[in-house]
Amino acid sequence: MELRDKRHTINLIISWNTIFLLILIICLQVSAFGQYNRPHPIMENLLKNWSVSLNLGQTSFFGDVSLYDNEISEKITKEGSFGYGFMLSRQMTPVIGLSGQLLFGQLRGENSKTHFEANIIEYTINATLNIVNLLLPENDANFFLYGKLGMGQYKFNSRLVYNDPLTEDKIVDTNVPEFLILFGGGAYYKISYSFDVNAEIAGRIASNDKIDGTVNKKDKDYYSYMSIGITYKINNVRKTKRKLKRMGAKFPFIKRR
Repeated sequence: MELRDKRHTINLIISWNTIFLLILIICLQVSAFGQYNRPHPIMENLLKNWSVSLNLGQTSFFGDVSLYDNEISEKITKEGSFGYGFMLSRQMTPVIGLSGQLLFGQLRGENSKTHFEANIIEYTINATLNIVNLLLPENDANFFLYGKLGMGQYKFNSRLVYNDPLTEDKIVDTNVPEFLILFGGGAYYKISYSFDVNAEIAGRIASNDKIDGTVNKKDKDYYSYMSIGITYKINNVRKTKRKLKRMGAKFPFIKRR
């Protein structure tokens, strides 16, 4: 009797293991064939349409300590300085994009009595409007124009030097980030499926009027950044047919079994 009970127990264990194994095989088969119809994972969708950019160019200051605000060539050659930045972007739709930008730069200017130099760091959140895609929704061009609007914060430290050697230099350093508004536009060209090149110019209206060490209650300081850059589109590598098939895409030459 005891031997029979042991055999019965062993048979039950074997039966349950067999059932579990069959269920596992069925699930794997369903999963394998279901690849051709299942939607993309949420994480994969979240990773789409992102890009990173590197840019460099020239900054120009407009304020109390600047002589060439109305003369572009003189402004660039005599009151321009250097800047570079990084940007992380996501194209939300073919028309609208969002980006976060970090900019490091220098500013300089002069007038008849003084000259100044400043170091500046800014970080902004921006929205872009693709004008070409807005006007021509079905376009298949490689060249695009866009407008840009954003806001953010900046920090700076500057030194104002007087032409009179008897007057002491004035140093201004922000203790907390200041607010700014960004506006501008640019153009970019698709050189490949993963890379773009672009040119952009954008102005910044500063809430602090002390960038040049001089205060004028009527006018706020502002500066511009004119740049060229290159963009790499993340997770945007063209997929082969074999890889698309493995991910679940359908093709006419794939025969159903």
